[in-house]
Amino acid sequence: MIKRASLLALPAMLALAGASPALAASAAASAGTDRNAPPPRLAIAAAQPVSSPAAASAIIGAPSALAALQARQSGTPLMMASALMAAKPTFEGFAPAHRAAPMLRTAHASRPDVFGSTALSVSKTAFDARFANVFARRSLGRAADVARRFAAADRMDALLGINAYVNRAVTFTDDRAATGRADRWNAAAETLRSGRGDCEDYAIAKMQMLRAAGFAADDLYLVVLKDLVRRADHAVLVVRHEGRFLVLDNSTDRLLDSDAVRDYKPVFSYSAGKAWIHGYKRETAPRPTRIAPVQLAAYTAN
Repeated sequence: MIKRASLLALPAMLALAGASPALAASAAASAGTDRNAPPPRLAIAAAQPVSSPAAASAIIGAPSALAALQARQSGTPLMMASALMAAKPTFEGFAPAHRAAPMLRTAHASRPDVFGSTALSVSKTAFDARFANVFARRSLGRAADVARRFAAADRMDALLGINAYVNRAVTFTDDRAATGRADRWNAAAETLRSGRGDCEDYAIAKMQMLRAAGFAADDLYLVVLKDLVRRADHAVLVVRHEGRFLVLDNSTDRLLDSDAVRDYKPVFSYSAGKAWIHGYKRETAPRPTRIAPVQLAAYTAN
């Protein structure tokens, strides 16, 4: 084991040996480190919920999905972040290379390539009957008046307003606690009347309110997914709008670009009688360059 005295002397020795100032400074910092201190923690910045709709350029931004969900469950207010990618995890203030800002793709015109995935159309999934049932039941109860008011509003304001309305009108309640069943998809009117529901119930209510506000059903996708950090099932509504896939999540009032969310892995998506599963393109590794062996000439000593 290296003695602490030796560690303290290391910067001076490096300076005498002609080491670079940066290396010597690094050694000095290491020498002053408490070896018994706990390791640094991963800090996740989060964004503040939107209190009122505003212009799209000022609104579209994303808290980390994990941070937002944790804040909602714990009752801790979300903190302000200045831009979409300000919600990246940081390690002592430095963004890890593997969490760099992704390229935001243009929304596909006919399939939900969301969260960095490629959607593949399928004829049958485990949730077809449930989705067909709630998709056909368009009644909204008293919320129909709210949806009609947003029908005349700017489309971005309608998205922001309906997302925030449902998030405030519904209290997250696990299906088993509410109904005694492990997983029940409720119609929008039922969720909005009771004021209770879980993640897919929020998404279904938002889908039906947006349809009533004039959004095309083909642009609205209920996405069933995995939260990779929390290791939990989740569901959100994704809306195709002006060439982007925007995520309406019950964890935040902000609209998230789906390709900027890296904590979610989609499994199934549903829209207007169609269903998709999700996959990812395989990254092709560059082919190695073949180098011919070097022929060395033999020399004979005189």
